[in-house]
Amino acid sequence: MKKALLVVFLGLGLAFCASPRAAIPFSGKTLDGRPFDLQSLLGKTPIFLHFWASHCPPCLIEGKELEPIHQRFKGRVAFVAVDVQDPPKMAAFRVREWGWTFPVVVDYYADVARAYGVRALPTSVFIDRAGQVQKVWTGMLIYNGQDRLTPLLEELLKAP
Repeated sequence: MKKALLVVFLGLGLAFCASPRAAIPFSGKTLDGRPFDLQSLLGKTPIFLHFWASHCPPCLIEGKELEPIHQRFKGRVAFVAVDVQDPPKMAAFRVREWGWTFPVVVDYYADVARAYGVRALPTSVFIDRAGQVQKVWTGMLIYNGQDRLTPLLEELLKAP
């Protein structure tokens, strides 16, 4: 019974964002050692900010589904993953396995996750082109063949 409830909880996800608020700029290094600065994207393009870790079972299920969606929205929505409290070698292994081509920022001490109020993984933050957080989704967006991510990205593209 407990396992079934866990699966239902993980599959449902929770969306929350009382009202738009300014996204929090951060900078750091990507898994491949490149510098990253969110400020360079804020106010220019919609952003899908995805918090995950290789030790998170729902993240492992969902992770392989993100790159095809990224390819569909490439050039219209910036995808940025934030790897939270993860051994970089494990995260890099998963990123290679899934073929992610978007930046994956290392958040070893969970500073970025804390700044965004992340309490569980995966958590996704939808930032509009004006740099405002429009929606925060805690839980899986893609599960059992159901894709909740694509409609949310399309909605994000319609935001001012």
